[in-house]
Formats: sequence, C-alpha cells, structure tokens
Amino acid sequence: MTIPEDEYRHAVPDALEGGLWGDTLWVSVVDRDANIFGINHFHLTNRGWGRFEALYVIDGVQQQYGNKHPLPVDPENGPWTDGLLKYEVIKPLEEIRITFDGPRFGFDLTFKGRFDVFDYDDSINGTPFHEAMAHGGHFEQGMHCTGSFEIRGGPCKGEVRQLDSFSHRDHSWSARFAQEPEWEYSQQNINGHCWPSIQLADKHINTFWVPDPTAKIGGFVSDANGSRAILSSHCEQLMEDNGRDAASFRYTLEMPDGEIIHVRTGRKYGQVKLWDRGENDLENRLDCYEPFFDFEVEETGERGYGVAEYSVHPPWPRWLV
Repeated sequence: MTIPEDEYRHAVPDALEGGLWGDTLWVSVVDRDANIFGINHFHLTNRGWGRFEALYVIDGVQQQYGNKHPLPVDPENGPWTDGLLKYEVIKPLEEIRITFDGPRFGFDLTFKGRFDVFDYDDSINGTPFHEAMAHGGHFEQGMHCTGSFEIRGGPCKGEVRQLDSFSHRDHSWSARFAQEPEWEYSQQNINGHCWPSIQLADKHINTFWVPDPTAKIGGFVSDANGSRAILSSHCEQLMEDNGRDAASFRYTLEMPDGEIIHVRTGRKYGQVKLWDRGENDLENRLDCYEPFFDFEVEETGERGYGVAEYSVHPPWPRWLV
C-alpha cells in the first residue's frame, strides 16, 4: 500500500547496502493545444548525486536538458533541484510542482491527481518489477497539468503558453542499473517492454507488458470508482524500418470482470528517449523511448492522448562518446 512517505526518497535496504540504489521520478506533459510534449525525469541516488532531465518537443523540435548534480547521500524530503530544474512535493499523493529555468525554455507546472494512486504491488499477480530488478516499490497516478511554459529560443522566442492537459506520473525506488552488463554485445533490435499512459476524459489506463508469456503483467484503469488492477494485457507494435522507432501500437486489456478493452494509437507528435545510465555516464544502459500519441478506444470510440513508452534491446549505440 502506498503511503504519503513514499513520495520522498527511500533508504537503501540492508541487503543492497554498497550498491547503486535510487528513486526514479517520471512525469509527462502532453498538451496538444500548446504543441508542447515532454517528459520530466529524475534519478535520485544513494551515491551523492542525482540526474535531472527535461526532455521536450516544442512545435515539433526537440529541446532537451540534462544535468548530474550533487545530492545528500541520506534520503530526505526535498525539494530536489540542480539549481535550474526542481521537483517539489506539495501534498503527498495529490499534488507536485516542477519548475525549470533554462536557457532555451522554462516552465512552472503544477500536477494534481485526477484519480487515486495505484500501487503496482496491487497488480493481480503482484508487481512485475521484482523479476527485472532489485525492486523496492512503484506507484503511478493519472494527473492534471496546469501552468506556464516560456519559449526562450527559436522562431517563437518570448512566447509564454498556458498548459492545461492530462498527465501521468510514476515513482519507483530500486537498484536499477546496479548490475554490470555483459562485457560485449552486438547490435540487435529486440522489442522490450510496452508501458502506455492512456489519458481519456473520464478514465486513465496503464499497463506494463513484455513479450514473454511467462512474465507478470501490471497495470490499472482509474476512473471515478477508483484505480483497479487489470487482469492481463497484450501489445502489438509496428516498427519503422530502422527497428527502433515505433509507428503505431494496439493494446488489448482484460479486466477481472471479463471486459475487454482495445486501444489503438493515432497521430504521433514526436518522441524523446530517456537518459538512462548507471554510474558510468558514458555507457547507455537502456534505450527507452517516449513517443507522444493520440489514442482511441475501439469499443466506445473514446479518444484521448498520452505516451506510449517502449524499449528496444540491447541499447545501441552503447558508448555515447
């Protein structure tokens, strides 16, 4: 069960003492009217540093910021900032604020919960993440994003746009990227996980799916009745010729009462890729893509928008230097 204290940094478990451990925060911005799409991403570690990312597509152009900045080794309650990008908990499990004062763009955004938090430990067969990493916990929530966004470069320099759209966030604490990868590997294009955040007028849908029939499935549907775990899911994805860029997705979700929900993607607005590293800043550890799409529920015709995260393995290029 997620508790208010889970909004903040978590201490490394005794069994993992000495290894890389951290809290990861992921918050989306998908505002079609403002033509601004982005992911705010933070990795707050027990090594005395955190990574701060604001990865955006503004009027179809990628503009991204990333920084590695000192943090206290011992867990604390923030706010967490590198001096430009800041994440602040306003009301645990209900409201957060993210601000950025960068050279090319800046923003002051408030995210309020649309629905209840869903704890991935409440998935039908338990969280799928224990099998993939030394996992502490993971919760997610459909959000409502409002605030101002200033464009400080390019043809629209000086414009301030007001954002008002649905959003999604998650918070994990784990030992991801603590283990060393293989000594060497070749370039391949193997589809990994799919993790959409499907934002509709009166509900929010999420699932975590991997192309392994023996793997656990996580995910939920949030609406006025609360956040309910799904029973199963499946993802069909169409890739571009390069084997890395996704063209479209179709998701099949089954609820415990037997209801089947099919969701397909529509227009794609662009994408970014997370800055996923371990302790070696030069080594790419995961190719995790964040494309921004329209969505449609086939059974009802409901339309929405969101992010269709997916990964391709192994990460390539491996060495980013």
